[in-house]
Parts: sequence; C-alpha cells; structure tokens
Amino acid sequence: MWYLYVLQCNDASFYTGITNDVPRRLAEHQAGRGARYTRIRLPVRLLAAWRYPDRSAATQAEAAFKKLRRAAKQSRVESRRPFLGAPFAFEVLDDPQPQRFCMRCGGPLEIHIRDAEPLWVCTLCGWRHYRNAKPCAGALILRDGCVLLIRRDREPYTGFWDIPGGFLRADELPQDGAIREAREETGLDVQIVALLGFYLDSYVYQGEHSPTLNIYFVTTATGEPVVGDEADAFRWFPLDALPEQIAFAHAPQVLADLRTWLEGQ
Repeated sequence: MWYLYVLQCNDASFYTGITNDVPRRLAEHQAGRGARYTRIRLPVRLLAAWRYPDRSAATQAEAAFKKLRRAAKQSRVESRRPFLGAPFAFEVLDDPQPQRFCMRCGGPLEIHIRDAEPLWVCTLCGWRHYRNAKPCAGALILRDGCVLLIRRDREPYTGFWDIPGGFLRADELPQDGAIREAREETGLDVQIVALLGFYLDSYVYQGEHSPTLNIYFVTTATGEPVVGDEADAFRWFPLDALPEQIAFAHAPQVLADLRTWLEGQ
C-alpha cells in the first residue's frame, strides 16, 4: 500500500508527501533527513494519512490535495473522511481504532471498509461499531470587540488558550450546552446572539482520538469572568491580536469566522 500523508510543521503550515512506510518517513522528517521544507520547520507531527493501492494513485491524490485551499485541507484532516475514494489510514496514527474489543461480547474487532468509510466489526458476534462524532458546544463571548478566551490547565493543550465549551450531555440541546459550559468555565451567564457554525475536529482522551462535531454560538454577557475548574487564567483578546497558542485545530477557523461575522454586522 501507498499513503498520502500530511504533516503539521512548527509554523502551523502543512506538508504533504507520499510513502509506502509512514512511520519510517515520519522518523526521517523528525530527524531532519526529510524534505527541505520540513528541515527548517521542525518539529513536525503527523496529522493524517490516506491509503491507496499503488504509488500512481497516491501521487495523483497528492497533486489534488496540494491544489486545495488551506481551509479545505484542514477540513479534510480534521474530518478524517475518505479522499479521492481512499479511506483514512487510522492504522498509521497513534489511534488506529477507538477500541479493540466488542462492547457487546468482548470479541476482537477488525476494520472493514464500507462505502469508503472504516467500520469496526466484531469477529465473533458480527456487531458493527460505528465511529460517530461526539457533539460539543462553545460560547464565543464578546465585549467591546474582544473575545474571551481561557487558558487550559489540563490535557490536551495544557497552557493553550481555548474557547469556553465542552461536550453536550445526553439530553442537552447545543445552545443549552454552550450556556452551561460558559457558566462553568467563566462564571458568566451568557445570552446567545447568533449561531456561528459547525466545525469538525478530534479530542484525545486516555490515548484515544474521538471525532467531534463542534457547534459555536456568538454570545454576550454582563459581569466579570472568574477562573473555572479547567483553566488557570482568562483574558479578553481583540480579534486582530489573538494569541499564537490556541487549543484545537479547528479553533483558528472559528475565530476567523467570528471576525468575518462581526464585520458583517
């Protein structure tokens, strides 16, 4: 098999290449023996890979991927959807599958490809384990042209600035979840102004990557924020002076869309 792979460099740019041995090629890049582009942008990390039947198909996919705009590339990386009919290569990442054994009978799982999507099937009872995105909601709290961000004090992204938000409860609507998370993480009772949009990403917990569907609302609030139980600081940032270290791959696009939304008001 041949792979189209995507790396993220230390300047947040993407590097795309092909190989028939992703771990070996990644090690070469990380050791400064890869492409000239990555040698001056170390360290790098593997974001995504897709599996192709031969080198020719991988080469064609690389050319097509490089033509995409950055936002489209990031969307492909975050969603882990097939690219040009090829499945996402979970097996070359640190999280080859969300679980190894069937929750129904305990039998080992194996990956099947159905409609170009990976599907985990129990080898004993045949139960299909679908890898669905977990819904999350966040509150973009605005005041005087600034947005409130909190600094995370736990993994993932310890020390990075983050948008208040989190996973929805089983019986919770997205707007209610955004209000609850804002109150828990900032102490503020927010009022929803608008739905900004939907964004795909993944969340790492105990070594596993779970796909997430992130729903963001533009909000306002009165009063002063306080530090919650998942942060050690908060700050109001102008949208043209955001911090460099922002948690989660989709968040920079969220903040860019927020700026566009404000300009249209």
